[in-house]
Amino acid sequence: MEAIYIDAIWLGLAFLSGIVMKQLGLPALLGFLATGFFLNYSELTDSNIKEVLGTISSLGITLLLFTIGLKIKIKALARKEIWITASVHMILTTLAFSGLIFGLSFFGLQFLTDISVETAMVIGFSLSFSSTVFIVKSLEERGEITSTHGKFAIGVLIIQDIFAVIFLTASKNIMPSIWVLTLPIYLYVVRLVLYKLLDRSGHGELLTVFGFFAPFIAGALVFEVLDLKSDLGALIIGMLLVNHHKAEELYDRMMNYKDFFLIGFFINIGLAETPSWTSVIVAVVLLLVVFFKGYLFLKIFSYFNLRARTNFLTSLHLMNYSEFGLIVGAVAVNNDMLSDEWLVILALLMSFSFLLSSPLVVRSYEIFDQFKVVLTKINRTSKEIDSQPRIKGNVKYVVVGIGSIGGPAFEHFHSQYPKEVIGVDYNTDKINNLREEGYNVVWGDTTDRDFWEESNWNNVDVVILAMSDYASNFNTLKQINKLKKRPFKIAAICHYDDEKHKFENLQVDYIYDYKTTVGVDFAQHAIDVCHGEEKPSVST
Repeated sequence: MEAIYIDAIWLGLAFLSGIVMKQLGLPALLGFLATGFFLNYSELTDSNIKEVLGTISSLGITLLLFTIGLKIKIKALARKEIWITASVHMILTTLAFSGLIFGLSFFGLQFLTDISVETAMVIGFSLSFSSTVFIVKSLEERGEITSTHGKFAIGVLIIQDIFAVIFLTASKNIMPSIWVLTLPIYLYVVRLVLYKLLDRSGHGELLTVFGFFAPFIAGALVFEVLDLKSDLGALIIGMLLVNHHKAEELYDRMMNYKDFFLIGFFINIGLAETPSWTSVIVAVVLLLVVFFKGYLFLKIFSYFNLRARTNFLTSLHLMNYSEFGLIVGAVAVNNDMLSDEWLVILALLMSFSFLLSSPLVVRSYEIFDQFKVVLTKINRTSKEIDSQPRIKGNVKYVVVGIGSIGGPAFEHFHSQYPKEVIGVDYNTDKINNLREEGYNVVWGDTTDRDFWEESNWNNVDVVILAMSDYASNFNTLKQINKLKKRPFKIAAICHYDDEKHKFENLQVDYIYDYKTTVGVDFAQHAIDVCHGEEKPSVST
């Protein structure tokens, strides 16, 4: 089959199925999964399509880990809440799942007979991982990558990746190259080199090329040569660049490429093998155990000083099965520990867990509000390290989101009303830096109902929602509208007409249509300056 027809088939089906899922209020990635299964069943596929999608899938995962690295600082992994929870959870789930599977082997069920303890342990280990692809996509769509629960979830994923490196090294019976001892020196030098290159990459196509060069050449290729997990190399390179002043710009540039390539990943899952009814039944039975996995995260996190809401949202995002299960399964099949059918079961299991988790994640805020009493009782802590701030005193202006848009807005208010404005953001690093500079800012998750109900809003005149992503502004507005009385006005920023209409329905008092209004503002300021009516300024 010619390449143009191959691309037309999978791209067309992926787009149509994605549209259907979007209309149903579900993530488009579920449509891409459905595309893979449809291609498999309809036999509209051949080795060429699988090869193309396999390559695209690999590119997508590498870019995904690189973009994650651009958002995660190494010191975040040292938090005991992350590494203790990830390690204990992996050990307990591996033992629990392997014990269950080994126990079921005595009932004579197909695919489960004659399973040794060692084989059961491998299967249990594969099921202990959570999906990096699914979780990061969900967090991005909801604007929660830099939230506390987002950072905790990603931190756990990175610790799991370290376990994956150990497993793959042991399963290959190949020790890393002796040159791995030079890795710390290499990372130190390559960080200096990449910083210089990124400085000189400009803002055009060369920056895009750098976005591929850094993770694939400086990261994945070098780690592969050292007999380490190549994707881990891309992740670490991203983490090395996180403090560069162009890291945010690089992240935004690579996001669209990553999203496109990940389409191949989800379609590729459905192309694994054609499942039988027996494999579907086994997958459904094992799917039920995913609730134990989520509950165990909830219990372990409850021993640390986290709010019940943060604990719940983190655990819910981690409650799924991982693409790494397929890698573990492939290794086990190559070592004659599992039959080929287990790859199909693992693919189905991962797909079903995505189908189960997606609507739960979409409704996560509502679910927590509904079961808040029960979830709070499960949480063991009394001191909360991420407790919500109380807005009180003489504050008249609240700027939510101190990013590329909210940052300048907050600066403007601060210069005019330094004692009457407060900035709110859920990026703790940003808040700490601004506090050191003397600004009145607080950490806060404005999508949390408690933030709005536990503060005193009587003196506040205006709340400005300036978060750069629509999802965060929209979810915040839904919580504001749950207040019995709203004494303040709301101003929000949007980028598209459909977003503007939704904000109007949520009773926003002033909507700044960025793409339309910024040009008008620029023209007016230009006229004022040129006519001497306004002091010239340089935008930073």
